[in-house]
Amino acid sequence: MRDGEIQVGWISGMPRSGTTWLSQIFASSPDVRLKSCPLYSFEFKDALDEKSTARQWEKLFSDVYHTKSEFLDQEHLRKHGLVPRFEDKHESPRHLIIKSNRFHNLTPHIIELNTRVRFIYIVRHPCATIYSWLSNPREFPANANPLEEWKSGQCRKTGPGEFWGFDDWKKVTAQALLLGKQYPGRYRIVRYEDLVRDTLHYAHELFRFLGIPLEKQTLEFIEQSHSRHDEHKHSVFKNPELIEAWKEKLDMAIVEKCLGEIRGSELEQFAAG
Repeated sequence: MRDGEIQVGWISGMPRSGTTWLSQIFASSPDVRLKSCPLYSFEFKDALDEKSTARQWEKLFSDVYHTKSEFLDQEHLRKHGLVPRFEDKHESPRHLIIKSNRFHNLTPHIIELNTRVRFIYIVRHPCATIYSWLSNPREFPANANPLEEWKSGQCRKTGPGEFWGFDDWKKVTAQALLLGKQYPGRYRIVRYEDLVRDTLHYAHELFRFLGIPLEKQTLEFIEQSHSRHDEHKHSVFKNPELIEAWKEKLDMAIVEKCLGEIRGSELEQFAAG
């Protein structure tokens, strides 16, 4: 596969928004090669920034496509059964899908410089996003106070590419809405809750958006991902009925402040339903 023939799709979203599950839906396609968070990987950590050129981004896409590593290929998740191993794969897939819930500050530069790259941004109810983070012992520090950290997310920010907490949810989601208006043919927003409730419908839409055929292996994975529940926070196998668990478990003071801050704004649409 020549580099110029590789089609690049970029899946982004805040941490705990469903990026791993959505990216695995695409990874199930025989014609997709999925890579996770390149700029956070050992091989390409902080390789590019806001000053990088279109040519540098194109080289990164090519290098990422051809590089094998445990992190980029999510082998660390696969060996624990948290994501599946898809056996039906083309030797040289036409589509590179990059999944990243970091470096949202670079998105406007990437999409402006690289006209063939298409983005999918997945956004989850802010309260569900915050609850999923606060209740995850692998991502929320044990010595941190949820009531002090839920808004700023400062306890998890170790570099410029980190986005955590409600303030970042507002900032990144507002950016997504703006990019969706600026690049309607290349930037698509999908609500996590919609994807959970009608996965097949939205999968068909998103596959068409990226020009990828939706085949049997993808349909089988979608069914499997809903058919059993794995308590591990990084597993893609979840009971879809649990999408509203935050309503009973998240501190009501946090809920009221979250909903109050976005009431009457464009962001309120993602707290509906």
